[in-house]
Amino acid sequence: MRTSYLCGAIIASLLPGIVALTRDTKAPVQRRDVNPDLGGRASPLNRPNANYTREQLNALKLAYTQVERVALLQSFGNTDDYFKFDFTSVGAESNAGRGEGGFGFLAYAPNYPILLGTGVSMAIGFLQPCGLDSMHIHNRATEIVVLVKGTSLNTGFVMEDGDNTVVLTKLGPYQAAVRPQGSIHYEFNDNCEEAIFIAALGSEDPGVSRIAQNFFNEDAELLYADLGYPDFISPENLTAFAPTIPFAFSLGAQACLKRCGITYNATTNDTASI
Repeated sequence: MRTSYLCGAIIASLLPGIVALTRDTKAPVQRRDVNPDLGGRASPLNRPNANYTREQLNALKLAYTQVERVALLQSFGNTDDYFKFDFTSVGAESNAGRGEGGFGFLAYAPNYPILLGTGVSMAIGFLQPCGLDSMHIHNRATEIVVLVKGTSLNTGFVMEDGDNTVVLTKLGPYQAAVRPQGSIHYEFNDNCEEAIFIAALGSEDPGVSRIAQNFFNEDAELLYADLGYPDFISPENLTAFAPTIPFAFSLGAQACLKRCGITYNATTNDTASI
């Protein structure tokens, strides 16, 4: 009898929590741009990342201490919403480039303001077979990249004038490579299955500048001069050429495309990029 009484008391004490948990897991999940193969894996833990008003962001930025900033975030609501960042399509729309070759997410100060004052941010890239995270620099951050899924990841960087040797590495799973701040670098999945990499960056606002895309945004006459007035190209050709350059996460390396049976279509290669 006593055992039955204790069991009943325990169940009664847990019932409110069980009811609340059931209610939470049955809440509709707002799916955004979900791809079941690349970052759209739904589970009871997935939910859209929090949106912040300008007033909230200003208050967080003006906080004198990290303790004050944490207290402000706690005052906004559920800590599971304001202290956790979801790197899937359920949690956020791709904000670090999107194209035929894959897409990426970046958690940084504007969309994850707990990072304010920490000097760090994080990105994740989902590369399709033969996917290329095109040549770019991070204006304000050194980056370390780790392959977490896939056969291998080809990487390379060029440092600066006076040291323009290409530093090449080929990563296996759970191996890392560093890109110094300001270096021109890339990640390329030279395989016929997807690859996923995680990147830690040494700034809460790392910045990104895509080399080809931004270079060809410059004045066509000056580009013509910069390229040495080549016979096979003209300022008019440069102007026509610029719109054909894919954005981030393009398809790359024709040898890989041929090996994997992928057809490159320049008109649909990329759709959006930040």
